[in-house]
Amino acid sequence: MARSPARARGRKAAATTRRRQATEVVKSLRRLFKGIHEYSKAMQRRSGLSAPQAWALTLAEADAGLSLGTLAERMYAHPSTVSGIVARLVNRGALRREKDPEDRRGIRVSLTPAGRRLLRESPPPVQAGLQHALERMPARRLQLLREALEDIVRQAELERVRAPFFES
Repeated sequence: MARSPARARGRKAAATTRRRQATEVVKSLRRLFKGIHEYSKAMQRRSGLSAPQAWALTLAEADAGLSLGTLAERMYAHPSTVSGIVARLVNRGALRREKDPEDRRGIRVSLTPAGRRLLRESPPPVQAGLQHALERMPARRLQLLREALEDIVRQAELERVRAPFFES
């Protein structure tokens, strides 16, 4: 049975449309990544805080006495990375590190008055803006976006890639 030329043209047109749409998605992702990078650089220039430092301060302000492990989970970063971020913020006087009263091996962090002032004077972390934008999306659209992104990760075989949340 011979293929019809119309059917072949239709398949070719559909493939071209998919290719164009995929290119537009890649462009949007690049704009998003570039915007995050540019915002983070501007934040660093303005406040002296890196994006992860601003995020750590924001989380510490929202939940005083966070354990380092909980902070790492909420930052989507490795505990050793968060430990370094916390050390720099402690040296700057923005965070206070204290032994956990219930687990003497554990460490808890809390915002100092200097950290609160620094946070108040700096732009909000980019993560907060993205989280807010995503939470404003209709629930079904957000679910579809999450599923589509998870599918892309699977298709690109990137499940094993550790992806801390805007770690620098």
